[in-house]
Amino acid sequence: MSYVKYVVEEKEKLKRVVESLLSQREAEEARRDYHAKRPPRPCGVTIHPGTGCALGCKYCYIYDMGFNRGFKPSPLRGLQLVYALLSNNYFVPGERGTYLAIGSVTEPFHPALKNKTLEYVEASYKYLGNPTQLSTKWYVDPGTAGKLAEISGGRISPLVTLVTLKAHRELEPGAPSPEKRLESIRNLRDVGLNPFLFLRPIIPGLTEGEYEEILDLAADYGAVGVVAGSLRVTKGILDKLKEAGVEVQYIVKRLKTPLEKMKPRLQYDVYTGDIKREIEKYARKKNMLFYPSACMANLYSHGLKCWRMCTGRETSLCGLEEPSPVEVCGIARALGATKCIRVYFNGVSLTVEVKCRECDHRLIGEFLRSRYLVCTRVLKRG
Repeated sequence: MSYVKYVVEEKEKLKRVVESLLSQREAEEARRDYHAKRPPRPCGVTIHPGTGCALGCKYCYIYDMGFNRGFKPSPLRGLQLVYALLSNNYFVPGERGTYLAIGSVTEPFHPALKNKTLEYVEASYKYLGNPTQLSTKWYVDPGTAGKLAEISGGRISPLVTLVTLKAHRELEPGAPSPEKRLESIRNLRDVGLNPFLFLRPIIPGLTEGEYEEILDLAADYGAVGVVAGSLRVTKGILDKLKEAGVEVQYIVKRLKTPLEKMKPRLQYDVYTGDIKREIEKYARKKNMLFYPSACMANLYSHGLKCWRMCTGRETSLCGLEEPSPVEVCGIARALGATKCIRVYFNGVSLTVEVKCRECDHRLIGEFLRSRYLVCTRVLKRG
């Protein structure tokens, strides 16, 4: 049986089981929800126990995306979320399936959302088993940490965000103190989970002078590693950072797009590759894991590795199967490609060039990523 046929059939079986546990109204509500429609991002499908955030972090982009400064819980209950994901054409269920990421547009452990977050995590692991990660700045008390470990079978990947020690009051006015977040790391580690320090965003001009102390503290409190993430800014974010006392000239000079050409509300990447490399060096010196992407920490916590995580090692030790051009093309054709023009695998990522008019390159890419645990790019040719 082909990989695509197997995934589709197993997904439909599971979907029917979950649908039988819902009322007709609940099923319709879940099918209309954005979780049933949105394609995955590089970190996976983002799961929203709610939207909006009252923490007011000056570097946060969600306010420019239109989200408000309060918390609005999701209307779906846990089983509905599972059904919405199973209704999503892009979603691949299972332990090697589509990654799930909680905490992208809200604070999942704020009291307004904590119970919903726990409900979503429990339902996801009970019915799906997909690698699941959450990021938080909130204080995770020992009871909540224990509950997370229990309902995820000790597998969920927690990221605890810590950006600055000196300027947290100015940059993160509504967030718990760095001390409380460090305690979260300790509480999560104490129940057997693998918490990572989420040093995101890297803020040029600020992070360089603080990352060593932040990593020292995180390691002391039990962080198994570090995920370092880049900064994205809008004109509004730059203004807020400047008002908070950040010397934004260090940020502006790293923008690929000149400040005067930036459009309102659009997000622009800030180059931080050199700072990331220094953070990686220091992390490895302290025998901490370092990952440039959050999804790698997610895989680590679930006992998995992708090809990028095995770079420079004996890949046979990772238990990974090299992409077969014949099977890659078969998967692409099963998902609508009329011709497979080129397959290129460099030991880290997979690039596939296909001919098709109406096939969805994101769908093909997600099936190939799941099959081989490799970062995949699919190029469409008409």
